[in-house]
Amino acid sequence: MISMVAILYYLLKVSISLALVFLFYQLVLRRLTFYNWNRWFLLGYSVLSFIIPFFNISPVLEKNEWSGSQVINWVPVVRSQSVADITVSESTLSFIEIAGLLLLSGMLLMFLRLLLQLLSFRRMVKKAACISDQGMKLYEVNDPIIPFSFGNSIFINRRQHTEPELQEIIRHEFVHIRQKHSIDMLWTELLCLLNWFNPFAWLLKKAIRQNLEFIADQEVLDHGISKKEYQYLLLKVTGTINTV
Repeated sequence: MISMVAILYYLLKVSISLALVFLFYQLVLRRLTFYNWNRWFLLGYSVLSFIIPFFNISPVLEKNEWSGSQVINWVPVVRSQSVADITVSESTLSFIEIAGLLLLSGMLLMFLRLLLQLLSFRRMVKKAACISDQGMKLYEVNDPIIPFSFGNSIFINRRQHTEPELQEIIRHEFVHIRQKHSIDMLWTELLCLLNWFNPFAWLLKKAIRQNLEFIADQEVLDHGISKKEYQYLLLKVTGTINTV
């Protein structure tokens, strides 16, 4: 049976991996306009962060040909140990048990939060009116909302926007549907559920979602709308400016 010590050690390595993924994106890739490539980097390497800790690279680093490397001398090697070899005092064991309890409690709260969000979404779908069902579903919501999409459905409030604005909004959201961005969104929720204590998980969630918006925005701009008009539309949609 896997001990709590092993789980905490695994999550520590996952946290370090996620931090490296975010820092590389923030410092190197974020300023580039290869938004689709950035999407696969963020998605792929955040998933790999949960797999990499299972690989033990210590034997490779300890080979003779690496021993003289100046770079490796700066890298601290964490030697693997079996849980049976770890000797801890009763006070340390109590700390580990408390840490494990806090970890599981946080995951449970995050799961309940996600469940409430899904239930709220389901209630909104039941109240909304489906005004189109041609390849994608277009729902009209009476409540004041920021237009959004999930799965193959788009949710709007037509009273908040003019017809030309609605066309660009639907075009923007259709990009999310066509490229299945909902998968990325669900992954960010799972990422923060499993690593709720890690600030880099939340930063990655924000980066992934922001990059998805960059992708959709670029596609809309490529279809001919002026950048100034589109910026005005984004401000109106997000409620930054007042509308009558």
